[in-house]
Amino acid sequence: MRSVYRKFPNAESDFMMDQSVKILMVDDSEDDVLLIARTLSKAGLNLLSEWASNSATMKKALRNNQWDIVICDYDMPDFDVSSAVSLLKESGQNIPLIVVSGNSQADVALACMSSGARDYVSKDDLTRLCPAIKRELATAKIISRCAWLDTELQQTIDNFKMVLNSILQIMVAAVEARDPYNIGHQFRSAELAYAIAEEIGLPHEKMDGIKMAGSIHDIGKISVPLEVLVKPANLTDLEFSLVKEHSGNGYEILKDIQSPWPLAQIVQQHHERMDGSGYPKNLKGDEILVEARILAISDVVESMVSKRPYRPALGIGEAMKEIEANKGRLYDDTAVDACLKLFREKGYQFH
Repeated sequence: MRSVYRKFPNAESDFMMDQSVKILMVDDSEDDVLLIARTLSKAGLNLLSEWASNSATMKKALRNNQWDIVICDYDMPDFDVSSAVSLLKESGQNIPLIVVSGNSQADVALACMSSGARDYVSKDDLTRLCPAIKRELATAKIISRCAWLDTELQQTIDNFKMVLNSILQIMVAAVEARDPYNIGHQFRSAELAYAIAEEIGLPHEKMDGIKMAGSIHDIGKISVPLEVLVKPANLTDLEFSLVKEHSGNGYEILKDIQSPWPLAQIVQQHHERMDGSGYPKNLKGDEILVEARILAISDVVESMVSKRPYRPALGIGEAMKEIEANKGRLYDDTAVDACLKLFREKGYQFH
C-alpha cells in the first residue's frame, strides 16, 4: 500500500475548509490517483487520501481506518467494482463508492450503479467528481442524523414504556390487594397470552401490547364491591352483572392514557366471544382485536387452573377441554391451536 494519508494543498474554497475529507482511492494506476487527488484539491477539498491498488490493500485500508468516500477505478486487472462493493459490505461500513473510469460507455456505467456504486464519473469529465462527493457527504450526514433521531426516539419510547408500566403495576397491586384469590392471575394470563402470540407469529410490537394489556386486564375490578369479589359461593345474576362491568370500567380507566398499544380496547374486549355471546358489546369474529381474542383464551385457561373462592382449581386438563370444545365458536381457532400446542407439545407451565 502506498501514499498513506497523502495530504494535498487546499485551494481557496468555502467547502470543507475546516474538515478533511478522507478518501480511499482504489486504482491500479498511481498516476490516475494523483490526477484525481489534484483535481479534488483544486476544487477545494481538504483531502486526506490513501491508495489501494488491489483487493488485499483495500481490505487492509478498510480495516485500519474510517473513510468518508471510496473512489474506485473500473478497469483493473484481477479486481473490479463489484469486488470493491463486496469488500465494503464485508467490512460493515456504509461508505459511498464512486466509480471514476476512462470507459464512458452507458452500459458500463449502468452495470456499476447496479452493483452498488453511488455514481459513475468519466475521467474525461472530472469536474463532476467534486459535486458528486459533496452530494454523498451531505447524504451521509442526513443518514447519520436520521439514525441518531431513530435512536433518540426509541430511547424515549423505552422510557415511556417503563414509566407507564410502573404506573399500571401500582394500579394492579391495588386491585390484587382487594382480591387475594386473584393475586398473580393477571401476570400469569399475560405471560400465556404473550406465549400464544409468539407461537402464532405476531409482530413483537403486538406481543408487547398483549403482555401489557394482559397484566392489567382486570383493572376495572377496582370498582367492583369487595364482598362480590371474595364471595365464597356462586354469584347471583345481579352480582355477576356487577362483575361483568369490570371490562367496561377498565376501558374507562385506560382510554385517555397515551400508549403505543390499544390497551383500553384490549381490556374492554377480553370477555368478547367469537359468536357474539360475550360482553360488554357482543362483538363477533374479526370485530374483536386479535390481542383480545388471544387474551380471552389465556384468561379462561388461567382462571380454570386456579382456585377461586367459590370453587377449587379445575386443572389444566379441564381448561384444555374447554377451549378445544369451544374452538371457533367462543374462541379464536388459531389462538386455541397455539395454546393447545404450548401445553400438549411444548410443556408450557404457569409460574
